[in-house]
Amino acid sequence: MPRKRSPSRVLGTQLIDLGAASAPVISRRLMQMATAGATPSARDRREFKRMSSEKVSAAWESWGAMAGYAMTLNTAATQAAMAFWMPWAFAAKPLPSAEDALISMASAGVQPYRRIAVANHRRLSKRTPRR
Repeated sequence: MPRKRSPSRVLGTQLIDLGAASAPVISRRLMQMATAGATPSARDRREFKRMSSEKVSAAWESWGAMAGYAMTLNTAATQAAMAFWMPWAFAAKPLPSAEDALISMASAGVQPYRRIAVANHRRLSKRTPRR
């Protein structure tokens, strides 16, 4: 059976992936903006529009993921309280520590940014730069 990874290790891995993928994407897009100048081509405009819409989308996904995790955690805490007061009606489940809960929430929030940055890195590394 595979060993479960700690929340801090998961978050650390996600942040390393995000950092490694975002640096080349940022430099590639900045170069594209610089070479486009005052009159970007249709291809450049599509890429710039995609870039801005992805940022907004990732922010909404991030907030949604963190809110979803908070609701799940709230439900678990409520069930734990109910199990304390009515052990015959509810099964007690262990709650994560406050530190693990906070790290897991941060991990849920980082995941959309990481996914988009890695996908952009793959997509943009396949393209040949314009001359």
